[in-house]
Amino acid sequence: MLRSWIRKYVLPREVDFLSAMHDQAHWVKQLTDDLYRCFRTPRQKHCSAIEEDHQHARTLRDNNMRDLLHTFITPVDRESIYRVVTQLDWAAISLRHFALQAEAYGITQLDSVYVDMIRQIRLQAELLTAGFKTIKSDPQKTAQSAARVRDAYDHLVQQYIETNARLIRENTTRDTLQYHELLFQLKDISQHMRMTANSLEDIVMKMA
Repeated sequence: MLRSWIRKYVLPREVDFLSAMHDQAHWVKQLTDDLYRCFRTPRQKHCSAIEEDHQHARTLRDNNMRDLLHTFITPVDRESIYRVVTQLDWAAISLRHFALQAEAYGITQLDSVYVDMIRQIRLQAELLTAGFKTIKSDPQKTAQSAARVRDAYDHLVQQYIETNARLIRENTTRDTLQYHELLFQLKDISQHMRMTANSLEDIVMKMA
């Protein structure tokens, strides 16, 4: 009884932030899964799930921020955790915005280049989720996952440049503007994933 009281009211509160960041990354991955399936088929149930996925990711972001505000002991400095939480949140928001933009433009299916770019983002989310899972048990593997996230970003940017140039050459002004906006969103999402990978690697270095 006394030990329980001391743990609750006297000892500083501890939160497993590494697991919390993994859970947040998992829901960002779920978002990318449903976005990929939505525009690959498309299948309405996956398109409809995007909003629900985003709400799950947003709830985890809010919980993590609240815990960070009220917890004294953290596995690494608070700034590193804050960066990951906010960068994952930006990725989730941008994924939702991509779906909203496509819907507003009346675009329900994308050609193979766009689908492949979404596949690259899906891979980035998968690697980030795996990286947070192995951060305690295998830091080297986590660092390798972070490096692969950056490689996927470089590949996507190359696709962005080539597709944007083709849009300008081959399409009307309206089509160019619409698809450029979608391209820019995909590039933005991938960049948030890359920034999260950098922060993940930063945490690995600090825990070494």
